[in-house]
Amino acid sequence: MGVLRTVANFVFGMECIGCGTSSELLDPWLCPACAAELAREACAPKFPNDDVFCLFPMRTLTRRLVHALKYRNIPGLASYLVRHSSAVKHGMVAQELLMLAQPLHFVPVPLHRARYRERGYNQAELLAAALATATGGKVCRWLKRKTFVVSQTKLSKEEREMNVAGAFVADFPRGTPMRGSVIVVDDVFTTGATTSACLAAFGVDFPLPLKICTLIYDEPSTAAADYAADCRADWDGLRSRR
Repeated sequence: MGVLRTVANFVFGMECIGCGTSSELLDPWLCPACAAELAREACAPKFPNDDVFCLFPMRTLTRRLVHALKYRNIPGLASYLVRHSSAVKHGMVAQELLMLAQPLHFVPVPLHRARYRERGYNQAELLAAALATATGGKVCRWLKRKTFVVSQTKLSKEEREMNVAGAFVADFPRGTPMRGSVIVVDDVFTTGATTSACLAAFGVDFPLPLKICTLIYDEPSTAAADYAADCRADWDGLRSRR
């Protein structure tokens, strides 16, 4: 089967990240059927509360894409997913962002340096850059991570909050802007523990409104499945480096 798949990939093109089939019509990562499915999911962004915008729901396709972004060394998926989301053109998230005080300051959730060395990039920073490009905003690295926390996906809401409590500190430049809106950017929103810890780092006296934008909204009830998928991705990445 491995030989047949190799031949098929050579003849028909690379594999679709979404369904794994070989196709010469990739765009460059999804086949037409998966691209159409992603377009449908983009029409259903999630708003867990008034201050949080999530570009896609967690589905089988979007889960595979966010895992590929994080674990398969495909950083270009960040801009690809933002371009295909409702954060561009006249999508629902784009309309919400236009209602905020301008300009928009996109602040990525920082990655611990150990994880950054392992991955080579911070997916939240790539997403923030893509959102800034789409909206005319700016990327602002105003947060630093103090501690390395364990994966959030297997923890309860209370455990998540304890896991990231005090993990972030503000790192403002001189002359912090006094107008506009700050949007903390991350890849996945489940209970909001990580992004809430980021917001807390800004302090109660921070003068600008604070919002959150993530790539995916993951229902807390599916977190265990995501944890298992994360573990498989970590293991696959480790084996590929041997």
